[in-house]
Amino acid sequence: MTPIWFNGRLVGEKEARIEPSDRGFTLADGIFETIRVADDRLLWIGDHLSRLRSGAQTLGIPVPLANAEIIEGLRALMKASTMSDCALRLSLTRGPSAKRGLWPATEPATPTLVATIAPFAEAPPADLVIANSTRRNEHSPLSHLKSLSYGDSILAKREAIERGATDAILRNGRGDLACCTVGNLFLQIAERWTTPQVSDGILPGLARARIIQMTGAEERTISVDELNHVTAAFITNSLQTTPVLRLEGRQLSPSSLRLDKTTLYKDRDEAPTQRW
Repeated sequence: MTPIWFNGRLVGEKEARIEPSDRGFTLADGIFETIRVADDRLLWIGDHLSRLRSGAQTLGIPVPLANAEIIEGLRALMKASTMSDCALRLSLTRGPSAKRGLWPATEPATPTLVATIAPFAEAPPADLVIANSTRRNEHSPLSHLKSLSYGDSILAKREAIERGATDAILRNGRGDLACCTVGNLFLQIAERWTTPQVSDGILPGLARARIIQMTGAEERTISVDELNHVTAAFITNSLQTTPVLRLEGRQLSPSSLRLDKTTLYKDRDEAPTQRW
């Protein structure tokens, strides 16, 4: 049975219980981080916890434990699960509420903090389409957070699968490119790498920041019309980098970009062993 780290202690799956009134369940009132584990190392853990706290501050959710206590709990979960190459999900919600309504102004928050673990599975190369069913809201602070509210990504992913693709590119309200359902997008246009800027409604990903620094990729607004000039592309998130083989039915060239894994995962942790 896979263990779970639940509010500061390890429990079995049958012991972990989310209250029916938990606002993460009823209102998606919370945030999360997905953390890559390779060779028993928590990759980029400092940045993940910093982003978790920043998002929690934006939403007004207290983080109930210190970073050292969270890291200790995650390591205990790794040890109990005996997984050394895996993915951790750390989720924080405002917790249960005795009252209905969007904002329990007079009710103190009792946050729920949960970590789950699963084997790492490398995603296959992507076949992308442009989502027509929904768009990103570039004006919302939530577009820059790892919010629990993933409804737009679910709609876009469902549309992509129904159209015979594997993933979708979401546009923002202006119609410009934003991101994929669970990752940042990099496009090669006129032999230069480029990626949508944060103000276009994207999550400022941890891998994205490192790849921009490594490659000199340009951050700018990218129109849909520019997709006709894309020669290569890839999707990136904290777990992996996935090449794009097809874009709206058009075959792309294999990316000439070769990311140095040791450099990408240099900050206090070694690179994972996956193939790029």
